[in-house]
Amino acid sequence: MKRIITAVLCLAVPALILLNAWEGYRYNDLADRVSDLEKQQQNLLESNRDAIAQIAYESSPTRIEEKAAGKLDLGPLDQSSVTRITVSGAEVARTSTGARAGGATP
Repeated sequence: MKRIITAVLCLAVPALILLNAWEGYRYNDLADRVSDLEKQQQNLLESNRDAIAQIAYESSPTRIEEKAAGKLDLGPLDQSSVTRITVSGAEVARTSTGARAGGATP
């Protein structure tokens, strides 16, 4: 009986040491994965912050005016070229390029 107990203890000690090493390996692997995910999260937060700043810049009135004048060749409307016509109680503004419906006054 003593031999069996001794044999079990002799086998159990190395098995417990191996289990402890395996658990340490798993812990380190999970810690590395968590670190990678934290870095990825930080990169995404920075990208999101940059996107928000870019949206704020692109939607500013001066930037919109700059784009309209530069790329789209738009400018302020010359009021002398606007003809306003009232039809059946509805107000319509007509310009040299087309008609616009809305809050125009005669």
